[in-house]
Parts: sequence; structure tokens; C-alpha cells
Amino acid sequence: MSFIGTLGPWAWGFAFIGLGIFALYFLKLRREPIEVSSTYLWGKTLQDLHVNSLLQRLRRSLLLFLQLLMVALGFLACYRPGVRDTAKSQERMIFLLDCSASMQATDLADGETRFETAKKLIRGQIESLSDQQSAMLIAFNDRAQTIQAFTSDRMRMLESLDTVVVSNQPTDMLEALRAAEGLANPRRSSQVGDLNDVQVADAQPAELYIYSDGCFPDLKEFDLGNLSPNFISVGTQQVKNLAITDFSTQRNVDATNRVQVFAKVMNLGTVKGASEVELKMNGELVDAALVSLEPGEEQGLAFELVSDQFAALTLTLDQEDDLLLDNRAFAGLTPSRRASVLVVTDGNTALRVGLETERISEMCEVTFVEPSYLATEAYAKRSLEGIDDLVVFDRCRPKQMPNSSTFFIGAIPPAGKIPSGEDADQGVPEAILDAPVASPDDSSSDPKNQTDSEGSGRFWEWAGDSSQLSIIDVDRTHPILRYLDLYALLVFDGRPLQLPAGARELITADIGTVMGVSDRDGYQDVVLGFPILNKTDEGGLVANTNWYAERSWPVFLLNLLRTVANASESTSALSYRPGDLVRGTLATRYDQVTVRTTSGRMVETVLRDQLRYETIDTEELGCYDVTSEGTLLERFSVNLFQRAESSIQAKTDLELGYQRVNAGNVDLVIRREYWRFVLVLVLLVMLVEWWIYNRRLA
Repeated sequence: MSFIGTLGPWAWGFAFIGLGIFALYFLKLRREPIEVSSTYLWGKTLQDLHVNSLLQRLRRSLLLFLQLLMVALGFLACYRPGVRDTAKSQERMIFLLDCSASMQATDLADGETRFETAKKLIRGQIESLSDQQSAMLIAFNDRAQTIQAFTSDRMRMLESLDTVVVSNQPTDMLEALRAAEGLANPRRSSQVGDLNDVQVADAQPAELYIYSDGCFPDLKEFDLGNLSPNFISVGTQQVKNLAITDFSTQRNVDATNRVQVFAKVMNLGTVKGASEVELKMNGELVDAALVSLEPGEEQGLAFELVSDQFAALTLTLDQEDDLLLDNRAFAGLTPSRRASVLVVTDGNTALRVGLETERISEMCEVTFVEPSYLATEAYAKRSLEGIDDLVVFDRCRPKQMPNSSTFFIGAIPPAGKIPSGEDADQGVPEAILDAPVASPDDSSSDPKNQTDSEGSGRFWEWAGDSSQLSIIDVDRTHPILRYLDLYALLVFDGRPLQLPAGARELITADIGTVMGVSDRDGYQDVVLGFPILNKTDEGGLVANTNWYAERSWPVFLLNLLRTVANASESTSALSYRPGDLVRGTLATRYDQVTVRTTSGRMVETVLRDQLRYETIDTEELGCYDVTSEGTLLERFSVNLFQRAESSIQAKTDLELGYQRVNAGNVDLVIRREYWRFVLVLVLLVMLVEWWIYNRRLA
């Protein structure tokens, strides 16, 4: 323990205030004698006015003692006396506060959540800072937010700390570490080893304090540099937690009013747990089951109910454990509806066979039309109203983009430039180009569909001539290409694509990008730079690739329908994680929509084009209803479903930047201050002095 104060040596000048008060009791004032009737009541006090000498003999005075005591106590209060434990710390400190879902666990002895305990510990650290130290506060869940930049103002730090709230989102500490590391480690002007490489800033070493339960993967590849890590583990090793890790529904194909409900419950604690599981539809109990699980065990549950309308389903674990957040799960039941898919082709057996499978037929209603259909009024109306969830253009394209998501095969969207010359129609039959396809001279009232004459990269364009190609890279992280192995494909004729700004490359060949996806006012456009089948000079069809004969072809079509057309075999409304961006598609056009949570709270929503809506306010768990003028249009749900967040056993160490950081290897600094009590004594002494003085005058 050590005594601390906040005033420097110059502050001892306050001591002269006491000397001034002491001197007043030696001085005698020379005044002109004036007779005032009230002065006769003063008695002995008036005799001092007739003394001619400057100084008088000091008499014992209680008032003098009290006044000097007030000055001494006031000076002591300004010095801010207190004590604190000795702790290792640098002049710069960075606090990382975990505000993810697992920090809502209540396994601590005092009944507080881990998040509340972590804030108390950080508060103690902030209050213990000296004037020479500065600190920074970063809060993180699946994204990091700098709450307060470096400052030595303790009050500002405490006020910033009070604004941090816990969330329902998962944990990703990498972004928070990068933010902290960027302030401690200087950047360079070029690559290491370059002769012109210089360090653009001085190193700023800092003490890094991580307040978390450690419910996230180790970050082995991260370089801490000048950061000195300290891990303060918040939580216990013995926890009790049963969690719902999955909850979905599916209608019976033969009887669409009968719905099967599937759920999974897992014991992610360290002790055995048992609970009753209740299934409710629109708030009414419809079924229940009992689970009893050892640590690490899981159990699947199946229920069956009858409903052909919108319904809100809730699955609840009827027990109290250390994390209540994962004891409830939500699912929105929607009426049976198949996605609408329009395929525009002059003949493609591979497409027809792939889209007419039994599984896809249950998910989608697929309509095949000839390219000449694009010039009809029926298509114009269909395109304007956005009836289709997906339109497939096989070696053709419309004059204007439809109000639907699209998939172009061997062609590019109409806003792109058509190359001139003899190879302008390669990959796109001339007969199809003549009528439905827009030319470079076409114009539209919609500026988004006009040709970009300056080549600013806003639209799809061909980036080269057609040639044989070999696939060298596939983005399998994108849902469209998930589970696909395309490196062995043979493609005889294809062209590289120049993607618009913001588009994502999906397949790269030796000639360039041959497949990409981009967003367009809430829709998605997928473009494939080579056709599946080509027409011969005699009008027949010839294979341009062996993809249609591979097992990856039907998987690709299924992924495409699920991702772009929002097709699904289940009638359960889509489920999202807390904080996710939700993009929804409406069946018909609306001028205004409202999204409300299960609790009735209205969330901020953007209506893109009367058919598409977006919302990012998805922090609350539950079912979200999309309505317009009181009519329920869509429903989606938000659930935790994060095993890492439900595994709430606190870690005892972390592996950060090639080193193991043990929990609790830092002495927490706690400051105890007494200046407030000193100010109370000053007030009491002042009251006593005032009472004695007025009593003497009476």
C-alpha cells in the first residue's frame, strides 16, 4: 500500500492562506472614530478600535483555531489523499472489454453477470490511474468499437465505460486486437527489406488488459509487437448450462398443413442437467418433452403440429442455469410457397434436367420460355412487377434488367458494353441478339441501366476475346459455390469478365474472372462467362463444357436457388444471428413496411424498391414480423445458436501472438480515496465556526 496525491510541489503555496489568517489576529486597524448607536452593544470588541499600535498581543481564540483547521483540511482535500496497491503498469494502458453474449452468464458468487463484474474491475483500474498515465477503452463482440481514445482524464474514461452495454452477439477478438496493435506498433512506408523503407511513427508500447471469459478461439498467428498482454478471466470453471443449438421446421410434402419441428439440445456445462422442453405456437403450449444430459451430450427432438398459416414458434427450456440467453429459440412458420424461377433459353438440356429434379420441384416453380418471350408485353409486366425470384438468361439478355435476381450464362447484363467487330457475337447467337438484347446505343430513363460511356466500372463488361480456359481458383466460401470442386472442368470456349465495382469474384480462370456476383438495389446478379451448350452453324447444340455431366452441376443449381432465389425445402422463416443484416423479398409491391420484434418493438427498416427491405437492427432475439398497414407479409427469426457462446466455462489462459497468457497474472490496482470525507469535515468545522461567531455577536 502506498500514499498517493494529485498536487505537485507548487501546491504548497496554499499554506500561505493559513499564514494570512494567522497574521490578521496580530494586526490592529487604524480607523476614524465615528459614533454609531449600535456599536455600544459590542462592548469589549470596540476597545480594539482605539488602539494606536499596528500589532496587538495574540490572544487564545477558538475562531482562529477553527479557521486554520478549515484551511488545513481544505488543502488536504485538494491534495486528494488515498492509497493504492503497488502494480506493474506502463504509461499507456489499453482495456479490451468483452461485451458478447457469453458475458451475460451469472455463474459468479455475487449473482452479477460477468459483464457487470468486468466493468467494475475496469472502473477500479481507471480510478487508480495517475496523472502521468493515459488509457484507452475498446469494447468488442463480433466487431470492435473504440469507446474512448487515449486520455488521462479519468472522469471521461469512467463516463465512456458507463455507455458500454452487453450484447447478444458472438465473439471475435481479432478486430479488437488489431485496433490495439495499430496504436502500439508503428507502420512502415513500404515492404520490409526495401531500401526506401522507413518507420513512419515511433513505437508506443502499451499494457493490454483483456477482460473476458475467453469464450473464443486462440489467436496463434497474431503478432502483439509492443503490446504487453494481461488476461483477466471473468467467470468460473464449474458452470451449468443446457443450450438449444438448433430449431427448424419443415412442411409435409403430401399434406402441407402438417409441420414437422426439429430441435437439438446440448449440455455445454460441466455438470449434469435435466429440463422440460416446451414448444409453444403463438404463445400457446402445443407439446413438451424431457431431456437429461451429461456434460457434452446432445439430444435431438422432433414434434409435429398442424398449421397452414403464419405462426410464431417458441422452444423453451424450463430451468434456471448460468446462461438464460440460449434457453429459448424462435422459428417463424410461413405459409407454403415455392420460389418462382423463369428460364429464358432456346434449348438447354442440362438446365432442364438439372432444374426438374424432384427436390428442386418441391422448392421452386420453374418456367421455360424462348428468348422471343423477352419482347412481349407479358414479360414486360412480369419483369416490372418482380413476380419471379430468379430469372435465368441462357446465352441471351433483356433490354432492361428485371426487378428480380438474375443468372446470366454466356452473356452479360444489358448495361454492359457489347464489343464491336467480327467476334462481337461469340458466345451469344446472332438470332438472339437481334431482338431482345440491348445494343450500345440503347438508352433508358433509368440511369442505372444506361451504358457507362466512360468505363467507370459500374457495369458488367467483357474483358477479352473468347478462348479455351482452365479454372485456377474457386471461392468456395461463398454459398453459391459451397461443396463444389470445379478444378477438373473442361471449358472449350469462354470469355473473361470485367466486374462492376463492389462485385465479388467467384471463379477465376487462366484468362481472368469467368464468374462473379454483384448486388443491384437489393437483388443479386450472377454472371457466368462461358455457356454450357453452344449452337453449331447447322443450328444444333454442342457441349461447351463437361460440367453438366459432373456431380457438382445439380449441387451448384441447388446452391444458386437457395442463395439467389431464396428457395428452401423448409417453411421455416429464415434465422439470423444477432446483429446480422437482413435482406428480405416481398411477394408484391408495397410503399411502406414495418418490422416489429416479439416484444413489440419497432426496428429501423429501409424499403429499397417496394419489393426489397433491409434492416440491421437485429440485436434482440425472437421472431420479427414484417407488416404493411396491419397485414403480415413476412417473418424471420433471430437466434443465438452459437456453441462457442453457450460453452461458458471460463478459460484460465489464452494463446495470443505465439505466447500463452495466463489468467490473473496481473495485480489489479484498486485506489481508495479519502478526500470526500475530508471535505465533509471542512463543512462541519465551518458550521461550528459560524455558530460560535454568531453566538458571540448575540
